[in-house]
Amino acid sequence: MLNAILWILRTGAPWRDLPHRYPPYQTCHRRFQKWVTEGVLESVLATLVRHLRERGELDLSECFIDATFVAARSGGSCVGKIKRGKGTKLMAIADSSGLPVAVYAASASPHEVTLVKETLDGGFIGRSPNG
Repeated sequence: MLNAILWILRTGAPWRDLPHRYPPYQTCHRRFQKWVTEGVLESVLATLVRHLRERGELDLSECFIDATFVAARSGGSCVGKIKRGKGTKLMAIADSSGLPVAVYAASASPHEVTLVKETLDGGFIGRSPNG
């Protein structure tokens, strides 16, 4: 189940495109939602980052931040109105080798610059990247 969720997060593919070697995509999506709500996924990602840091495989000397917009037809806590409807803004920070170290979801209304601090605060690494 965890490998299926990590595959979706790594590829950005829709849940319905989950390869058949994994459990049904509906089951994986329900488990993903449950783990996010209960804080399980955050704990797993924080543990993975801690192990990477201990092995010297996390390089925070240079990090990259980017954002994307996700259209949202339904409601939700991170949905905000924009000129062309409603949506959510997803922010992510990766280390120099592309490993995610922080993610943040917010209403689509605020500009990305105003969401950097919240993204850093929501990181899995326990401290901000260097610099």
